Parts: sequence; structure tokens; C-alpha cells
Amino acid sequence: MPLAYSINSVQGLVVITGEYADAAEWERLLAEILADPHLRGGLGFLRDLREATSPVDAGTVVGLMDAVRRFWPLLQPSRAAVLTPRNFDPAAFAAHAVADSLGLPLRMFTSYDAAIDWLREGK
Repeated sequence: MPLAYSINSVQGLVVITGEYADAAEWERLLAEILADPHLRGGLGFLRDLREATSPVDAGTVVGLMDAVRRFWPLLQPSRAAVLTPRNFDPAAFAAHAVADSLGLPLRMFTSYDAAIDWLREGK
């Protein structure tokens, strides 16, 4: 399942779903979000991995996080949360570590409610 997104202006949230993906797929999706007329700065971004089944390796995560880093100032998110059903998700951990090194407010969660609460705190 390719990456897809929805923007909920009322909740102030961009939700990204789909399978794990590489940097090229992330660049395509982020460009699509950037062009969406419903996008405004300050929205929380939720990457929902609950339906994803094929994690990527750390090298792929570094590449996709480079795409995220380049688009971050254009998209102007308040925060980003990665929601995974796994207690140990190496790809999500790697994304969190890379985001920390870049100074991006991104955290990993296994609870939807905790992720949403954290995103709301960032507004």
C-alpha cells in the first residue's frame, strides 16, 4: 500500500498512512502535501504505521529522514509522531534518533491517544 495522507483541519492534523517507504516515495508524498490547499503551518503530523508490514532498514530511514528534513521548513509542522503497533520497531527508533540529531520534534508512540496528546501539546 503506497503512502497516502489526509488533512483534518478541525483537529489540526495531517495523518500519513501506508506501507514503509523509501526516500523517493516520501519526497513525492511531501511535495503532494505541500501543494495541498488545506495545508497550513502548525499542523501536527502523525505517521500511522499500524497497518504497515514491511519495515525498512536503517539506511533507508536515514534517506527518508533527509527528505523530511528538507521539507520540514516548508510544511511547518508543530510536531511529528510515529505510531507503531510494535514495542520494538527498528525503523521508528531510527527515525526518532535521526530526528533528534536534526533537532526535529518527532517521537515514537505505541498508543494512538498518547501520540495525539503529545501532538496537541505542541500547538
